[in-house]
Amino acid sequence: MSSDEQGIRGAIAHYVEGMRTHDVEALQRGFHRQAILCGYLGDDLIADPIAALYDWAQANPAPAATGDPFACEILDIKVTGRVATATVRESDAHDTVIDYFHLLKIGNTWSIVSKLWDAESR
Repeated sequence: MSSDEQGIRGAIAHYVEGMRTHDVEALQRGFHRQAILCGYLGDDLIADPIAALYDWAQANPAPAATGDPFACEILDIKVTGRVATATVRESDAHDTVIDYFHLLKIGNTWSIVSKLWDAESR
């Protein structure tokens, strides 16, 4: 595994840990401070700065605390120089979605700059 892939997997791991525990500091380690979120919850479009995810995590119980199922699986990583995409299947008690993370390498650190998602077709 290349150092770039390790860095990308590390950024995604921060996201996964943050979503599992609702630890905002873990989420912040994975995301660039100007990151954005765009996706669908049912038919509702969500398009917000990353702070909306942090607010949501603080306001809702975490799967780690409730015992609700939560899992993420990295399906694919593609790297072109200092930019990358990671495709992730994310499942919780409510739904299974496919996340498309866009990442940027700044210095030696990979950071998520956007998260796009929608429910996985069944």
